[in-house]
Amino acid sequence: MATNYWIFKVTDEVGGLYGRRGFSIFEHRAKECFWGLREQDSKGKSQPYLDALKKDDAVIFYLVGKGGSRFVGTAILDSDYQQLPDELREKVIHSEYLDYGKGVFLKGVKKWDKPLPIEGLSGKESVVASGVKLTAYFQGSIKKIKKKEYELIFREHEFVI
Repeated sequence: MATNYWIFKVTDEVGGLYGRRGFSIFEHRAKECFWGLREQDSKGKSQPYLDALKKDDAVIFYLVGKGGSRFVGTAILDSDYQQLPDELREKVIHSEYLDYGKGVFLKGVKKWDKPLPIEGLSGKESVVASGVKLTAYFQGSIKKIKKKEYELIFREHEFVI
């Protein structure tokens, strides 16, 4: 089975009960090795691709919040998209981190010490078509990308180090 490549986006909680920063949510989910995903976005629209998330797919994490938009790490999916088993729900789900009962398990999570700002991809035509804004290209909580896009982001991150 071919590997799929994904961007998982995390944002600051704005106007919510806890007001968590996106990076804090990312760190919590990385520590728990479970990335909760809602089946519908905040506007009630169904999230695309959930059933396409498969074990051993590759992920890059994209943080949008105060301080700008940046890529902050990588992981490999350790499960297909699924309901969190009951015996793990209490351990993994914490409402203050915007966790959800469905998602994917993660392995090999790597938090980048030096994130790659989105501007690091400016002018890289292999990522977006001419005239398309990078921030618009990475809309949504998950985005399927091509292997060459994944490799470009990873390679550009290495220049930041």
